[in-house]
Amino acid sequence: MRRIPKATILALCAWIAAAAAASAQGWDQLYQARLQASSAYLESKLALKTAELACDQYAKPYIPTVAIATTTSSSLSIGSEGFSSGSLTPSITFENLLGADLAIKAPLVASSGSLGFGNPSVSLTRKLFMETEADRLDALAAVAAARAAVRNAENAARIALATDILNANYYVSLIEVDRKNLATLERVRKATVEPSYARELDKRILQARRSMLVAQGALENVADDIGPNAEALNAEVLRMQEEWAKYVDSGDPSDSLEIQGLKLSLEAAERRKAFGLLPWLPNPSLTASLAYDADAGALDWGLSFSLSYKAFDKGQSSLAALKRGEYPKILAIKLDTARRSRADGIRKTRDALKLLALDRRIQDLEIADAEDAAALMKRLYDGGYASEDNLVIAQIDLEVERILGRKIDFDILIQRLNLANYFGAGS
Repeated sequence: MRRIPKATILALCAWIAAAAAASAQGWDQLYQARLQASSAYLESKLALKTAELACDQYAKPYIPTVAIATTTSSSLSIGSEGFSSGSLTPSITFENLLGADLAIKAPLVASSGSLGFGNPSVSLTRKLFMETEADRLDALAAVAAARAAVRNAENAARIALATDILNANYYVSLIEVDRKNLATLERVRKATVEPSYARELDKRILQARRSMLVAQGALENVADDIGPNAEALNAEVLRMQEEWAKYVDSGDPSDSLEIQGLKLSLEAAERRKAFGLLPWLPNPSLTASLAYDADAGALDWGLSFSLSYKAFDKGQSSLAALKRGEYPKILAIKLDTARRSRADGIRKTRDALKLLALDRRIQDLEIADAEDAAALMKRLYDGGYASEDNLVIAQIDLEVERILGRKIDFDILIQRLNLANYFGAGS
């Protein structure tokens, strides 16, 4: 009897040994490990935290950023008699408090060798022209886009893991079937003397060896973390497919996170377009202040404004105004493209499922024919009307057809996951 090539056996054993440490891991552990090894996922998580932090400024305008600083109008001087001159003004500023900055100042003034408190003051400053609502919509759009990126990375990891599990199952099964078939073929070939049967068996042996090499190479491309527990993990893939299938019936593919983000961006751009003259106008800062005169014991108040305007800005204002006019068109095109792309993706996936369903029905007929042929050949062999060569070939054909049917089942499962992904599965 001719033996199985050592390279094939060693490659299969090496794949199992390399993954032995991971064989006890379940779906959740493998999934989390892949997420932590995904740069797209890690970057999207950071982008989401950044977007959520920026959005909090508009979602919680009553929570300001607190800044502490000191300023001086003249340097403090210290001599042999202590502080001789100068002042220091500590301040605390509540920035972005309902769109304004609230500053509290309590100056320290050098006098008669010591430091004393000067006149404290409170001021409230804000810009005259503010586009708070447009800024809020842009912040919400950034959050939606970041969440979409996180979800896409998560689902990509889920589907890739499911694909690897199914591929590992298929190729391990294929190698095992080819191994048994090759051993049987070589045994029968050794006892065959009839030339036509011998050539047929030689061809079948070469085909089995080639199939094993192809499956071996494909198995090596499957991630090592799957390991020999691929068969057990197959149940997790089926469970996920059942859970995701619910989204196809209840989900709304036209309202994904990506599309929600584009809608918000478009609304913000339309609001900015409505104020297309802002780039050409100065935007002064208005300040209302209260100051207590400690010497006079009186409270003073005041209003002031400050502005700066670039009379010649090398076309920056013109460009800003142009953007305000063009971005609604650009975002409307992007939104329409995203909707059409999503609809096309769903249509193509459904078409692929229809084709696979037909392939499965055809394969069922092929399996039925192969079963009938194998059963007939077994009866003929038992009655002495067929050779063992014919029986072996018929049985091998049946095994191959069954393996092909299993591969189609796996392809259908993956396409179902892809379809559910369009409907918000995994959110």
